Amino acid sequence: MKKVKHILIKILVYAAAAAVLGGGGWWGYQAYRKTSLVEGEIEKVNVGKGDIEVKFQDIGDVRPKDVIEVYSRVGGRITEMLVDEGYKVKKGDKLAMVQPGQTDSDKYVPVEVLAPITGTVMTCSDNNRDNSLAKIDQRISGLADGNPTCLAQVGDFTSLIVSLSVSEMEVMKLRAGLPVKVTIDAMSAVPLTGRITLISPKSDSGRGGSKSFKVVIGIDQKNLPGVKSGMTSRIEAVMDARHNTLTMPVSGLFEERGKRFAYLYVPGGAAKKVELKVGLRNETDVEVLSGLTEGATVYADKPLNIEPDAPAAAAGKFEEGVLPGK
Repeated sequence: MKKVKHILIKILVYAAAAAVLGGGGWWGYQAYRKTSLVEGEIEKVNVGKGDIEVKFQDIGDVRPKDVIEVYSRVGGRITEMLVDEGYKVKKGDKLAMVQPGQTDSDKYVPVEVLAPITGTVMTCSDNNRDNSLAKIDQRISGLADGNPTCLAQVGDFTSLIVSLSVSEMEVMKLRAGLPVKVTIDAMSAVPLTGRITLISPKSDSGRGGSKSFKVVIGIDQKNLPGVKSGMTSRIEAVMDARHNTLTMPVSGLFEERGKRFAYLYVPGGAAKKVELKVGLRNETDVEVLSGLTEGATVYADKPLNIEPDAPAAAAGKFEEGVLPGK
């Protein structure tokens, strides 16, 4: 984008210069280049002290930390379903009754299905495609059959987690225990915090061969009212930070042949190409370790009038905004 804008600026300048050449010759053109209004229109940015942070941001779904599927020990027919979605239950509460056997002629003792934990009744995530619980008179398989039918889920909303699917490039920046800020969209006014509790060692393959890794965030706050499983949550973590350091917008940074530099604005004169050493960098700003000083102004696009390379200035003499030796 910088290159395209530079070409457009050149076209405008050369078009205007053609008129100057017609009346003032080569020397008139040189004077025009140095005082060009077009060059003065090029965006400039300032170098100053401030803070810079590199953040990790992602979106996931909140859900109870503990969610257990409910199965019958034996297969048979459901004769009673005593709960519905959203019911609050305690561990050991009776949820359903199952009559074992393949047919009603099998006279086995009915079997109770009990709540495995204290929590809220939810639908199963796999075999109940109509998003409902198991129903009365439904025939089911039990744990003893090897492929049991899920009757319901019970989730403990006391403790919550956020599940993320993080790309293989981003996951390398994360570590277990990293503190994060959590924002649930439906409860954006409630500040939440948490930590990374799991980074899966195994990837999940996506479309087009892309790979991602499961990352789990444990939310610090307990017993949050109104939270529903599956609500959208936004995660933000500060990966690195510098405070009261020299920074400038990334638009003022140029790279060429592995070197980084900026074009220093010199009032009334040609721009000066200054080599930089940079540190922390994010989407908007970059830390300047050497090459510029606080208060300097640099071009956000390559200027037309650039001072040619010259021998280093004598010791103790340097231009405003440039460190000695630059």
